[in-house]
Amino acid sequence: MERTIPSTESEEVELYTRTYYSLLRSTAEVQIRTLEEVHAGMKSLLHPGARNPEPDMAAFIYSLLRLPPCMSQVRLVVLGQSADVFARAGFGNVYTWQEVSATARRRRCFFDGIDTLACFIASRSDIDDIIPLLTAYQIEGNKLHRCLQRLSDPASLDTMTDTALGLRKLAEIMEVSEEDLDRLYAVWDKDFGARLRPIAAAPIHLRVQLLSGSLSEYRRATNSWWSNIEMAIPELRERPVYFVSSNVHSLVNLLTGFALQHQETLVEYLKLPRNAGLLNEWKDIQARRVPSSRENFLYYVLKKYQQTAEGQAVAQQQQSFEQASGITRIAGSKRFFEVESQVIDLTKVNPETLDPRLFNGLGDQSSGSNPEFR
Repeated sequence: MERTIPSTESEEVELYTRTYYSLLRSTAEVQIRTLEEVHAGMKSLLHPGARNPEPDMAAFIYSLLRLPPCMSQVRLVVLGQSADVFARAGFGNVYTWQEVSATARRRRCFFDGIDTLACFIASRSDIDDIIPLLTAYQIEGNKLHRCLQRLSDPASLDTMTDTALGLRKLAEIMEVSEEDLDRLYAVWDKDFGARLRPIAAAPIHLRVQLLSGSLSEYRRATNSWWSNIEMAIPELRERPVYFVSSNVHSLVNLLTGFALQHQETLVEYLKLPRNAGLLNEWKDIQARRVPSSRENFLYYVLKKYQQTAEGQAVAQQQQSFEQASGITRIAGSKRFFEVESQVIDLTKVNPETLDPRLFNGLGDQSSGSNPEFR
């Protein structure tokens, strides 16, 4: 891995990245507490309340959703490019550890069941993602720890969530709004007490270690990832390829418009009692009471719907639809970068089904024969 410091426009961000890249370069364990001040000084939009004494629940929940649920037990986070790198550093075969994942991140991680989390990284951007998440988690977790010292008995957390009065009292103790506490409860659900008790019991002291992977090691891992793609679609060797780094759903949503064609089905799903909040949001969008995008909302609902038993048939339809639209999904390499890839044959993309926002400024989309698109 290249260990150069990424250039940035913001002096605060540049100082932050320069600090943690400098510390990580030694390959020794780095205390996350040494990054807290420079992290707060960055004044991130995702963590505006870093220096406030009361918890910034938006930042805490954001980090929770992007870190594995075992974080309450983790004390050391180790970053490496391949299983060989972890083995050479003395961690053994991490594939024998428990595989864990985050709700909002598709990063491959393994937990040793004690206090060590091994995370596979594919690029420097992974480091730039993980370090702020760990720092925000520790800063806000320790604020909650200090607040929860007012509890006479941490075991009472389980019973306090049983009543509206108990939740109101807990919100006061934690110095958060009842709405924020509800959001945290929705994230942890039945594990709420089990996840909050360790935070109440002891402060968080995380360490992170970047294993020394050479540039040749990184290239070897990248070549393995690309070979996996070439094996699936050999004709790529003879065709020009344009690489785009994005979430696995973003371009597919725009280039197929699949969710938009199933709006009626998705709205019926919203009418289920458990989706009352989403249904109200949909009504607000339809009535233009909020500036949210109809298309983005339907893409989000499609993802949730496909995670249900009744949505599996639609998920299968989407796979067939994508293939007909020239989109092939390729699973990541199990041994190196488990990063899903999508190969999109632009000659097969159907303009009739594109997200209509792509046609802004390109003329009439109704005919499906836009010369500028083609």
